[in-house]
Order: sequence, then C-alpha cells, then structure tokens
Amino acid sequence: MLPSYRTGTPALRPPFISFPRYPIRRRHFVYHRQRSGPPTDMTSALRSKTIGVMGSGKQPWTELAAPLGRALALAGYHLLTGGGQGVMSSVSEAFCAVPERAGRCIGIVPTEAVTAGDEGLTFRPLPGYPNPFVEVPIVSPLPRHLPDAPAGTLSRNHINVLSSDVIVALPGNHGTRDEVGLAVHYGKPVILFGESEHFADMPVSLVRTVSLDTVMDFVRTAR
Repeated sequence: MLPSYRTGTPALRPPFISFPRYPIRRRHFVYHRQRSGPPTDMTSALRSKTIGVMGSGKQPWTELAAPLGRALALAGYHLLTGGGQGVMSSVSEAFCAVPERAGRCIGIVPTEAVTAGDEGLTFRPLPGYPNPFVEVPIVSPLPRHLPDAPAGTLSRNHINVLSSDVIVALPGNHGTRDEVGLAVHYGKPVILFGESEHFADMPVSLVRTVSLDTVMDFVRTAR
C-alpha cells in the first residue's frame, strides 16, 4: 500500500514519461461523418428475438412442434414456452437437440403458494414443471390460467406473452386461447400454426398456416 499523501510521508510513484509538446493542429484529427440511414434499433441489434411457442399442455403435436423447434434453433432465436408438457416439451426437446445453437430454451414456470415453516409463504413449481429441456427456468409467483378465471385475472400467461417478441400458437385449449387473446391485446405479432379447424375460436384476422416456411418468414419479418 502506498503511504498517505496527507501524512506527508513520501509515496512511491511510477516514473513519468515526458513527451514532446507539439502544437495541436486540425490535421492531426480525423473526423468521421455519421452514415446516413434509418435509426438503429439497439435492442434488436444487441439480442436475438425471443419466440414464444404456445399450445396444448397435454398433446405434444410433435409433427408441428418438432420441426418448428429445430428451425427456431437453427435460425438463432431464443425459445420461450410455459415450461410444461405437451407442445411445450416437444418443441423444447427439438430445439435443444440442435448442436451449437446460439439461442436458449426459456421456461416460465407457474407455481403454487405454500407455507414453509419459518420461511413463511413461498412458491413451489407445479408438478411437471419445468420439463427437462428448459435451460433457463423463470419461476413466477403467478399461477396457470384457469378456465373459470374472471376476465383480467393475472396469470403466468401474461409473462409468456409479454416476454416474447413473436407468438407462434399451435393447437391447444383454454390456456392457448387466453395467450392468443393476450397477444392480440398487447399488440404482439402472432401466427397460428396448424389446421384451421383447430383454431375455429380464434380471431379471424390472425394468419393461419400449415407451412413451416410461412411461419419462419413471419417470425423473421415481424416487428
């Protein structure tokens, strides 16, 4: 430690190197003019898109989910699901099977409130959550969406939708319908992937397709 200057004790200083003084002239500096063009979106430039894949928590819909998961991984996106079974597990498994991918598999984990002795109230992941393919589990104090929940009730679905840049919805039930409704409400780009008959109760304005290429084009161009 160097002695304090306040005590008057001489301190050891590194030797200083003297440089000759030159007059500052304009030609010593190089000026760069900012390149013209549209403003850069720094958020999109610094990170990859997070694609939320929603669908049945029971039926895996592997014929849709598996190729979608692989395509998202190969494209360098992050995958976000509800972290459970069914579509959530099948798309995550295919996504994680792609070697040397840049994106990560994120799962929003619903919980139940429990009292744990001296710790008081805490939150425990529901059974089956997260599935073994989730790499980044985000444990939420919010529960799953219940079919009889009053309109406007906060649930894990809000985090699923608000944390995603684009929503791809596969066939599902009341939870998927709620997520699609939230995506529309909050202005998130959303596309329905599967046969139209499985989306009869979804808004008619939404794009429906059975083509993976169409889905990936939508994901790539969505803003």
